[in-house]
Amino acid sequence: MNRAIKALLMTMLNQRIIGGKHTPENKIIKSKTKWLDKKEKKEFQKEYKELIKQGVMIRVKKRTGKGSDWHISLNSKKVNEVMRWLE
Repeated sequence: MNRAIKALLMTMLNQRIIGGKHTPENKIIKSKTKWLDKKEKKEFQKEYKELIKQGVMIRVKKRTGKGSDWHISLNSKKVNEVMRWLE
C-alpha cells in the first residue's frame, strides 16, 4: 500500500471522517500528494480508485454554497478492515 494512501486513511480515521461526515476530495488529496513525484501520484490515483471501487471510501457529489464538488468519507462498515491494514 502506498504511503500516501496510508497517510490519507490515517487522517480520515483520526478526524473521524466516517459515514455521514465528509470532506472535500480535492482538498484532502492535494494535502497528501503535494510532495509526491509524477510516478508516485499515478500510483496513488490507481490505488485511490481501487479503494472507491471496493467500497472502502464513499465518494459523492455535494452541493455547497460555492457550487458542487466531490466529497469523500470512509465507509462505516469497512472501518475495522481499514484499521487492520494500518497496523
